[in-house]
Amino acid sequence: MAAITGVILAAGASERMGRPKLLLPFGDTTILGSTIEAVEASRLDRVVIVTGFGGESIEASIEAQRSMVVTNPDFRRGNMSSLLTGVDADPGADAFVLVPGDLPTIRTSVIDAMVKLWEERAPWAAVTVYDGRPAHPFLLSAVAVEELRPLPGEKVLGRLFIDAEDERVQRLEVAGDAPKDVNTPEDYRELTGE
Repeated sequence: MAAITGVILAAGASERMGRPKLLLPFGDTTILGSTIEAVEASRLDRVVIVTGFGGESIEASIEAQRSMVVTNPDFRRGNMSSLLTGVDADPGADAFVLVPGDLPTIRTSVIDAMVKLWEERAPWAAVTVYDGRPAHPFLLSAVAVEELRPLPGEKVLGRLFIDAEDERVQRLEVAGDAPKDVNTPEDYRELTGE
């Protein structure tokens, strides 16, 4: 069976938050810890966590059960460089499910639905759609990754999954709200109700 790997993007500088957002408390863990728990509980074959900014403190906080942790030395180049770092750490995978580290409310069931979509249809790429709104997780086949690898810019993934209407990108419609990402102090207050 074709292998599918989760890539957790945890390399960003948290500039809008003003402090390392992935280390902020959430439930009985951190924002990143909650994201890792959801991803590791899924049916993904393997999981790669990509760190970058604040790597030592981020890596020290990780309590992963089945994840490989790698560092993106060029994390300032944006999320595509982190994706490629994760992909290159697992060259045997046939597809990758992308999950930003700042999505502590992402549901394992949605990740599993993306895995099922891959098993049944093996699309070039796929985006999760919540009530008409595209959001994470995203899926890229290894073929798609290689096509996208040379593209310049920091917003390659946003253009592909959010802005563009590429017919090769399948839509996985799911019920419920999209997971809330945490970029600003206001986002964190809304998330935690504080």
